[in-house]
Amino acid sequence: MRSTSVPIAPVDRVLRDGSTVRIRPATPEDRVRVEAYLIDLSPESRRLRFHSAVVDVGEIAAQAVEVDPATHVTLLALTGGDEGTVVGGAQYFRIDDTRAELGVSVSDRVQRRGLGSLLVGHLAEAARDNGITTFLAEVLPENHPMIAVVRASGFSPRIRALPGSIEVTIPTTLTDDAARHFEDRDITAAANAVRSFLVPEVIAVIGASRDPGAIGGRLFLNLLEGRFHGVVYPVNPRATAVQGVAAFPSVLEVPAQVDLAFVAVPAAHVLAVARECAEKGVRGLVVISAGFAETGGQGPQRERALLEVCRASGMRLIGPNCMGIVNTDPEVGLNGTFATTVPVEGRVGFLSQSGAVGLAVMDQTARLGLGLSEFVSVGNKADISGNDILSFWADDARTDVVLLYLESFGNPKRFARLARRIGARKPIIAVKSGRSPAGVRAAASHTASIVASDTALDALFRQNGVIRTDTLEEMLDVAAVLAHQPAPTGNRVGIITNAGGLAVQCADAAEARGLTVPRFSEATSAALARALPPEASTEDPVDMIASAGGAEYAEAIRVVARSGRSMRSS
Repeated sequence: MRSTSVPIAPVDRVLRDGSTVRIRPATPEDRVRVEAYLIDLSPESRRLRFHSAVVDVGEIAAQAVEVDPATHVTLLALTGGDEGTVVGGAQYFRIDDTRAELGVSVSDRVQRRGLGSLLVGHLAEAARDNGITTFLAEVLPENHPMIAVVRASGFSPRIRALPGSIEVTIPTTLTDDAARHFEDRDITAAANAVRSFLVPEVIAVIGASRDPGAIGGRLFLNLLEGRFHGVVYPVNPRATAVQGVAAFPSVLEVPAQVDLAFVAVPAAHVLAVARECAEKGVRGLVVISAGFAETGGQGPQRERALLEVCRASGMRLIGPNCMGIVNTDPEVGLNGTFATTVPVEGRVGFLSQSGAVGLAVMDQTARLGLGLSEFVSVGNKADISGNDILSFWADDARTDVVLLYLESFGNPKRFARLARRIGARKPIIAVKSGRSPAGVRAAASHTASIVASDTALDALFRQNGVIRTDTLEEMLDVAAVLAHQPAPTGNRVGIITNAGGLAVQCADAAEARGLTVPRFSEATSAALARALPPEASTEDPVDMIASAGGAEYAEAIRVVARSGRSMRSS
């Protein structure tokens, strides 16, 4: 039997509904918390877990927290951070060198959110690190929730009926099915978290100003003029009304449950506002205010404190130092930004790490008639990240094309998995700034970004099907093409021009990028010969000569478009 063990680090995980829990090892100081958790379980849940509704919670709690990492591990799931409330637990007791007995329970109020399978997954990882290859559990036949947990875990359990009970054997090895299960679960959880921001029913704007030119005033006005389908409450302690709407001195005074709060107050006051939002039970916080990790000094500490308030209450955070969010769905009408441009409804999702770039792109998309489905400015990405937004767009029926303006990656491996998964169905176009040393320094001071090498990012994009453009203008050009027609199914290119020199340049550029400029079939060349002057070239590229006009272009395009699989490689 092994005598060594691998330390287990605390981790924050997202549940299926988008809320968060802290998962960490139990310590002797947790005994009172575990006792309270066991008492809070319904009699039926206690009976299913311990095979009896009458148990000595003190003894069980003491046993749970007196851990020996080599032989016994208990993981606790808590809301409210490390010192919060226990809402679930999983533990194993080593039987021999490679096997351990498994036990799992989840509070009645958070069941069916995926916490049980999360705990099993983390406990299996700890067990593998300590040489345990198999979990064994004996459950009552009617303990359907536990059986559902192990089936949903993806760990390929074996289930055997015994007299009066069921024996469950679970390998701790992460199979391909288990890996897919956890990836699917994480995508669903992240998408639900983002959905709570983009489809709220009640909004509070904290820092709403009577001046429509101020950030808080413009944001509040945009929500009103965007015809938001829910209710918007202005919060301003120095005003009884904001732009004709009765105001409240604090979010705690708002006479409704608030789903989403926008915060546009000086950075020094954000933490106090966040605490009030947590007390109010707000689910999502969009912090427009700057003055956090991007500024240095006290900024990083202020940002950590803000995130801890959110984690402790289960509240999710976009920002800080962001421009806001938009959902153009007519059934929602959410324009939660301080932009002066009215976003146009469309099929393009746009994420920007920079508020100013977001403003510029929103303005340009409106000019081009390239409508947006949703827009999210993530700012410093203290909590909700670009990967979370991508998870939402993976199955968003209103988004066909994804645009990204990025200055950093928090989790490149997760981005790669998401890009491969989403890019197979929806094109992803990215502008990644910070290519030069000067750009890296600027990104670090702009949104507290840590920028990886540009060569590595090029490879990341290329390997995972992301279209990288050098400028925002190129990004919008590509988006305009892909938003209005299906993505190409192959790499063959037909070139039609009225200038031979340009034809050569186009052919060189296409083949330099790995595209093929094939020879036409005899039928296609013959059709082009009938439509064009005798001097024209009927091969690919097609040079129609300078005298070609609109009619010649139209017919040549029709012929080449019809050629399809009749084109053959040279």
